[in-house]
Parts: sequence; structure tokens; C-alpha cells
Amino acid sequence: MISNISEKIGPARKPHRCEECGRTIPKGEVYLRQVNADGSDIWTFKAHTDCAALGVAYRTKHRLWDEYDWLPMYELADDDHLLGQWRGHYPHAVCRLEFNKS
Repeated sequence: MISNISEKIGPARKPHRCEECGRTIPKGEVYLRQVNADGSDIWTFKAHTDCAALGVAYRTKHRLWDEYDWLPMYELADDDHLLGQWRGHYPHAVCRLEFNKS
């Protein structure tokens, strides 16, 4: 079972890759950083704060919380209708996902 060891929101000290949209989190931008564990496996999850929020909202609505089949939003967001329904709530995250498609 996956457990969250720590979670922090703050400015990036160096560029990172958002694990939801796949785009760069530039130095100085506020982002979410989590340290997670599953048994003896430990990893860090980094994402733009709005991309992380979109991922939680999308997975909650569509009941996609299977920890073994987890896909980042850039792999789930291949449907224009899907992106359209979230645009008003997470406009920057949707724009980053659309940019990745082109």
C-alpha cells in the first residue's frame, strides 16, 4: 500500500519535470513535492500545483485510483472533450496538456 511520507509546496530550487503534464517546472515556480513509499520502494513525485489538483480531481471523478495502473495526465488527456470539461477549473494545467499534444 502506498503511503505519503512527506508533502511540501514551495519554490523550485532547480528545474524539474512535472509528472502530470510532462512540462518543465522552472526554477522559482511554486510546485508540489511528495515523497511516497510502497513497502521498500521510495520515490519523489513533483508536479505543478494546478496539474496535481487536476490529476486528483480527474482520478476522483473517474475512480482511477488503482495504484498499479497509475498514468500521468499527459497520457490520460488525449480527448479534447475531456480537456474542455476541465478548462474552466484548471486553465493553465489544461493549456500545458494541450501544448504537449501538438
